[in-house]
Amino acid sequence: MSDSLKQPQNKVAGFVSYLSTVWENRNRFIELSEDISEEEQQERKIQKQRFFDFTIDGKVSARNYVGVVQYEDIRVEVYPKIFAHDKTGDSKKWQMNLFYWLTYCRKIKFPFSFADVSNLIFDDFLELLIYVFSNYTEEIISRQPFQAYQSVDEETTFLKGRLSFDNYTKHNLTTGKWQNFFCTHEPFVYDNRFNQIIKYVTRRLSAISENYRNKEKLNEILFLLHDVSDIRCSAEDCEKVKLNPLYEDHKHILALCKLYLSNQVIDMDSDNSRNFCFLVPMEYVFEDFVFGFIAEKWPTLNFKSQSSDYLALNYGKPVFRIRNDIYIDNKIIIDTKYKYRSTNDGLKSGVSQNDLYQMVSYAIRRNCKNVLLLYPQIETALNASAWFEIPSAMLSESIDIRVQNLDITFDDIQLADALIKARVEHIDPIFKPD
Repeated sequence: MSDSLKQPQNKVAGFVSYLSTVWENRNRFIELSEDISEEEQQERKIQKQRFFDFTIDGKVSARNYVGVVQYEDIRVEVYPKIFAHDKTGDSKKWQMNLFYWLTYCRKIKFPFSFADVSNLIFDDFLELLIYVFSNYTEEIISRQPFQAYQSVDEETTFLKGRLSFDNYTKHNLTTGKWQNFFCTHEPFVYDNRFNQIIKYVTRRLSAISENYRNKEKLNEILFLLHDVSDIRCSAEDCEKVKLNPLYEDHKHILALCKLYLSNQVIDMDSDNSRNFCFLVPMEYVFEDFVFGFIAEKWPTLNFKSQSSDYLALNYGKPVFRIRNDIYIDNKIIIDTKYKYRSTNDGLKSGVSQNDLYQMVSYAIRRNCKNVLLLYPQIETALNASAWFEIPSAMLSESIDIRVQNLDITFDDIQLADALIKARVEHIDPIFKPD
């Protein structure tokens, strides 16, 4: 994406400031392992937002993040670069592809695997996100209203539940109201934390949505929750809700609420704010999708994701952590690279020298001679396969580093699984059916 924002300079400045705030609170919905790479550690220290690049003349270009961001009346959709040369102009296509990829992702906590993305009807990605929440939530809470035991601390004229001795001593005995009791009890109520969270999120999304169909669904939810208190909620409140197995469907709603209440998504500065940001890093999506898809379609291969180890020892202590995207003991190392392979790179085939050094060190440390560098297929990039042989007098065999591109896009979601499975089978003999 590269375009110009035709907005007053002060509004663009506010937009950039909002993005910087989001950047500081990013990754709330991504499960990052404790063992992150040096590059990730360095990026975490960068305070300036890196979702977009802005120029003095108002030009804006996207980095590797995809999704949607709205600041006041500025709404920007960012589609994956692998669709940059799609001539159909069909925004639903990339949205459907993104939803499909996310259903296989495990690192990104994106609870949309239950959504039937084949029937999504919006061209606007923000309205699409709101639709998934409103449609699913209204269906579940109308069919199975949620009631729960809610802990209540209150002062009563009779003993109810159990006596809170500390509060009774502090608020009653010392103030001369010994005849009253400070009790803790748990009534079975509809006005509970879970429903309060849903109502708050619904009101926030209603302020953002401009689609009448979404507005109707959101209003139906508010009608169902009419007797629930209007309380400001946060992502941390979602952590406090415990759902038993009888409410399995409600867990998806809670996960969506947590996602939308994170600072990455809904602007929490004001209840009237219409700011909204959902941007996910495509390098995570590509890596996580490839692993999730392979792990589901080839379960007997026992792939390991983000397998960590150390490259060296210093006075007996491990240093220089390595982390393979996908690894099978003594068989294959697969490392995903969401990068553009240049067609003008000669014999290097669009592979950076640092990436090749990295793969050699992985192969030596793992004692695995079969290494695969996997890139996404992009129309204007180099998509031809390549092969590098690393000979060494120290090793009994040469290291084979192969380079492949994988097309993860599709037109018909009903055929997506079979289509991508067939493409993966051509990547390496290990995926061939017996």
